[in-house]
Amino acid sequence: MKRSQEFRDVAKAMGTIDFCMMQTVGPHGVSTRPMSNNGEVEYDGDNWFFTSAGTAKVRDIQQDARVQLVFADTKAVNFISVWGQGEVIQDADLKKKLWRKELQEWFPEGPEDEGVLLIKVSATRIQSWGQMGEHALDLDAR
Repeated sequence: MKRSQEFRDVAKAMGTIDFCMMQTVGPHGVSTRPMSNNGEVEYDGDNWFFTSAGTAKVRDIQQDARVQLVFADTKAVNFISVWGQGEVIQDADLKKKLWRKELQEWFPEGPEDEGVLLIKVSATRIQSWGQMGEHALDLDAR
């Protein structure tokens, strides 16, 4: 899919940020937690995260797919908010493809562990502020 220059600028800035805050909607309202961002994956509108099965975020997404991701790069003064649809995925080949050795700290059994899942967040709207400029991008429904 062809993306605008604004999208490419946001994707490049997002790739330099190590962590984001993921918000999901659960039985007690909005829950927020830090998540590691894999900047080595070229951003195409989908964010990928590793997680353990049985976590609150997995249950939240299975019940209500709405997810918001908030990225902040205080060095480059860039801020990005991504709204999207979350999906829990158990795909052994994809886990191996997206795996980074740094993840071993949280998932010592590696990507082969069936208790390790992926969360895919497909962006529907992205808003950014900072040195890259202010953008509001509505992504085509996929």
